[in-house]
Amino acid sequence: MKQGKFKAMRWIALLLVLLLALPLAGCGSDSKSSKKDGLTEIDVVLDWYPNAVHSFLYYAQEKGYFKDEGLKVKIIPPAESVDSINFVASGKAQIGITYPIDTINAYVNQKMPVRAIGAISQKSLGVMCSLKENSINQDMSSLKGKKIGYDGTGAAKAEVEAVAKSAGLTSDDYELDNVGFDLVTALTTKKVDLIAGPLINDEVITMQNAGYDINVWSYSDYGLPEFYGLIFVADDKAYQKDPETYQAFLRACRKGFDDMKSDEKGTLDLIMDKMSTEDNPLDRTQQQGSYEALIPRMEPKDGDFLTMSKSRWQSYIDWMYKNKLIKKKCKPSEVMTAPTFK
Repeated sequence: MKQGKFKAMRWIALLLVLLLALPLAGCGSDSKSSKKDGLTEIDVVLDWYPNAVHSFLYYAQEKGYFKDEGLKVKIIPPAESVDSINFVASGKAQIGITYPIDTINAYVNQKMPVRAIGAISQKSLGVMCSLKENSINQDMSSLKGKKIGYDGTGAAKAEVEAVAKSAGLTSDDYELDNVGFDLVTALTTKKVDLIAGPLINDEVITMQNAGYDINVWSYSDYGLPEFYGLIFVADDKAYQKDPETYQAFLRACRKGFDDMKSDEKGTLDLIMDKMSTEDNPLDRTQQQGSYEALIPRMEPKDGDFLTMSKSRWQSYIDWMYKNKLIKKKCKPSEVMTAPTFK
């Protein structure tokens, strides 16, 4: 999974599609699901090509959990010209997988009618990483005089600044290097001493499998609000009109996740059988590492799979506003609805 490349592609796509999406946002898009053979059809656009994090969807599809809920679900990898949040906002799909920061930004800054309906990962997947030989300590005071690689986005810059501030450092104490999305190469070729933003289930696994001895840190250990990783989003108007269809989808996903977390070998078999293709070849060892990193983040001890809280959304909205990532604050109720499981 080349997540960095897709992040760059996503921002380009946002600019290309914005002119189409904004008129729809003014009155709310119409992403009605249709009926076929008595089943409600739902298109789900992924954040990236199928990989371990999507296993629960394929379990729900293979074992008939969607059908049991009266649904016929089509799983769609994102096209190069547009990403999941724009598919949903423009009414081309019912559900998309994306990130909370993109959802809040789309709603507040771009006025897109999107709503989060479930958290696939209860914890953020983005981390900080360095080679152990770079001698960066847990308290981050050793960042003084170091070069930090980041992807050039305002969010990544704000995250680095917050971590440094927690260690008593100012922006004059370290150097920020915009390496684009080639974070791993920047670190492993020693262009930088630490990288901000690699994914715990992707780039981190890649480096570990390649034999690099690395340290990994979570942003939440340095005063940043703990937040969700990947989430499901829907068009707000469509959700409000038919919430039960979306709740049915989430119930089936939860059953799929129960299978995913209880059977590692079966999940890896499913990944290699149903997700690995000529266009999207997957390595079993890489996917195993990803699976093992994902499970405790998708359902940690303090949070159930897909659940969300308004308080956690509020803390992240506040952080984005404080760091000038959004023009104004919004209420959690405007951008999310916590799923209910009966």
